[in-house]
Amino acid sequence: MKKTLTTAVCALTVFCGALEFDGVFQSGMVLQQGRELAFRGTASPGEKVALTFAGKRVAGKADGNGRWRLVLPALPASKESRQMVLKGEGKTVTLDDVLVGEVWLCSGQSNMYWPLGRSLNGKETAGKSDFPEIRVFRTDGSYAPSPQTKTKAKWRKLTPKLADGLSAVAFYFGRKLHQELNVPVGLLCAYRGGTMIEPWTPEGAYDPYPELKKKIAERFSGEADPKSKSPKDWPQNRPHVLYNGSVHPLTPYTFRGVIWYQGCSNVWYDTKEEYLLKQQALFDGWKKAFANAEMKFYTVQIAPLNRGGAAARNHVGVWLAQQEFADRNTPAVKLAVINDVGDLKNIHPVNKEPVGLRLAALALKYDYGRNIPADFPRLRTAERRNGALHLAFDHVGKWKTADGKEIRNFEIAGADGKFFPARAESRGGALTVSAPEVPEPLAVRYMYNCSRIGNLVNEAGLPLGTFEKSVKK
Repeated sequence: MKKTLTTAVCALTVFCGALEFDGVFQSGMVLQQGRELAFRGTASPGEKVALTFAGKRVAGKADGNGRWRLVLPALPASKESRQMVLKGEGKTVTLDDVLVGEVWLCSGQSNMYWPLGRSLNGKETAGKSDFPEIRVFRTDGSYAPSPQTKTKAKWRKLTPKLADGLSAVAFYFGRKLHQELNVPVGLLCAYRGGTMIEPWTPEGAYDPYPELKKKIAERFSGEADPKSKSPKDWPQNRPHVLYNGSVHPLTPYTFRGVIWYQGCSNVWYDTKEEYLLKQQALFDGWKKAFANAEMKFYTVQIAPLNRGGAAARNHVGVWLAQQEFADRNTPAVKLAVINDVGDLKNIHPVNKEPVGLRLAALALKYDYGRNIPADFPRLRTAERRNGALHLAFDHVGKWKTADGKEIRNFEIAGADGKFFPARAESRGGALTVSAPEVPEPLAVRYMYNCSRIGNLVNEAGLPLGTFEKSVKK
């Protein structure tokens, strides 16, 4: 036993003795401008290390386990290709071609994964996409039982070949930022199809919600089965495993925010209340993991889809949970609504450009100070007058329909709570909603059926999202 233990300790010492950066810190990377920059890696226990970049130098030493962490002061954006040098007591590690600009983490399930080359007009777009100042670091969607620091991913310049297989949403988002800001852009990509929110969430993030934590433990108590028809049984959907294998290796990389597109797999299981708390747990868990209290989180409301039964009800619940999550965490969290560009027959709508551009517009307005239309219409007040409901909205100057047809998908109810399809008429940015079956309306809702496409948009073409509102008698 003593010999085995000694061998294990020696092996650990040899591993930790190698002066190196953790996996995400590589040649060709883009660093976040305007914020302190954290770096991490290994050395011999107690070894003195120093990091130099852009005329700045910081020094420290590895701890007893051979782990070091250094923080550079904030830097301005720079397209200049520069070296970063890490020096130990007997070795030097040099990273080349390091730029400074804007960095975002792009994550979620299959609609975030969906590649540009398989999207609407994507092949043609990819063929024209040679952007050497946009750099991509894409993990392979690995999952692991414990947090990892190593990764096989590499920082790469955005070429037509790389663009073809890159997330279409991430591509359109990153390209727009690069074009508008004229600075280097780094895209940290960690996504995998068919995944629930639980595997992306760090260990301990559910601790503030003991009842939810208990329910999750019960739901995933069975053995993993990659051949199961139920997503909760797949190995990659065990709680925390995708965070461990694909997100934790990115820590403590400094970035401005996250774009997140996920929820389709949780529709099978979660109520509104459950998914609301799960989003909060992930968001808070990631802020803590990356030591990024100011982290922005721009999420996509999942697209409409033909569903029935409990999944249809839960789909609407997820829509409501996504909006409430954004409202609870504003201005750090914003929601991009896409109910006008879905495909009822396809869980993977191929028109991804509006999704990426709507996320980019939110970032350009709220992170980079651009005076552009980015906010989606939101109900402000509902009043009952003369047998109809009169609705006022924020972020609307004038309504229109995306397809040129009559406004659809409104319903109203009276005292009995039974909803009927309603006619909606617009006047500027207001709506009057009525139905002959409901002479005294007391409630209104919009897009409460996931098997419908939304067509009501503001003057900037941004759609109204799902809501329900009661009015006083």
